[in-house]
Amino acid sequence: MIKIANIYYDLLNLYGDTGNAKALVYHLRETGAEVQLDNIRFRDKINFSDYNVVFIGSATENNLQLALSDILQYKNDILEYKKNGGFLIATGNSIELFGRSALEIFDYTVTYPDKRTVRDVNVRTPLFDTHIIGFENHKGTIDRDEKIILEDNFIITYTIGPLLVRNPELTDYIISKLLADTDLSPSKADYTFEKKAYETSCQTDLKNINS
Repeated sequence: MIKIANIYYDLLNLYGDTGNAKALVYHLRETGAEVQLDNIRFRDKINFSDYNVVFIGSATENNLQLALSDILQYKNDILEYKKNGGFLIATGNSIELFGRSALEIFDYTVTYPDKRTVRDVNVRTPLFDTHIIGFENHKGTIDRDEKIILEDNFIITYTIGPLLVRNPELTDYIISKLLADTDLSPSKADYTFEKKAYETSCQTDLKNINS
């Protein structure tokens, strides 16, 4: 059984980020995997060790502060979850929860310049040959150059889209790692439509691309 948690889904789903969890569940089930998705609300108890994958999405600034007030109690749990190889995928401004001014999981500081960041994203990662595509729309910014921070199985980024729906290679990468110690084959997941959409997006003459 692969267990997935979509935490603070009632607060942190500003750009349809729950689509990330739904995409992963759908394609895992194509491989024959048993999957449980738990939508965890604000102030619900979160047992990180119970899950293979944890999603956290983007929010309004006010809702993000509410989530921060609750998630701080789980700092040690998150560090242990990371150490033990759990997947955590944070998109949009939820990246701001993991820096020096909040959970201190990663070494960066968030600042809030006068100009809001609104742009398309097209970036390389060390995970595979294709680029990650998506969109950014956020007020804060971090003092690191990476558009996507990858460490252990933690993937955190301002990029929205939703991320896994728009990037089938990333979804396949996660599924392959989740199924590595099973007799299930990730090749049974069908990304035909996602790949067509991805190719169309890459061929479009987008403005403000960051490569």
